[in-house]
Amino acid sequence: MLLNDKEINAIAGIILTDYNYLFPSTYPDIPLNLAMLRDALNKAGIETEKNEIPDIMQRVELMLAAMVPLNWNNYGTIAILLDQKYPDEDLLAISEQKVMELTRALLNFSDKGDPEADIIDSIIYTWISLTDEELGFSEDDSWS
Repeated sequence: MLLNDKEINAIAGIILTDYNYLFPSTYPDIPLNLAMLRDALNKAGIETEKNEIPDIMQRVELMLAAMVPLNWNNYGTIAILLDQKYPDEDLLAISEQKVMELTRALLNFSDKGDPEADIIDSIIYTWISLTDEELGFSEDDSWS
């Protein structure tokens, strides 16, 4: 059974409510695990097949990423959201200033301070890693 966006939103909302103490997170990525997803599915009264779990997990993680308050430490989640929102951005020519502007434009970005320089680099490198296959990079290319 393919879940619709409303169901994914409901599951993400349950996780956010039940685990609100985890947000905002100090981790680069959204803290989501299988137990959290299973509990939320049960509370929502949704039964799924085992083979559907990876897709549901990914969709719920994206929904959570768009819902939870983000700060500069969440560079992994920020990169995922930027990749979703700005898929045509030229990542090889993007400036740190542009990354900061795009990040601050995310609706759920709540950090008022300035990031450390290495955080912007982490966002850029993570964002590039999400598109490596599209850009035609191989592992050898990244080290040459």
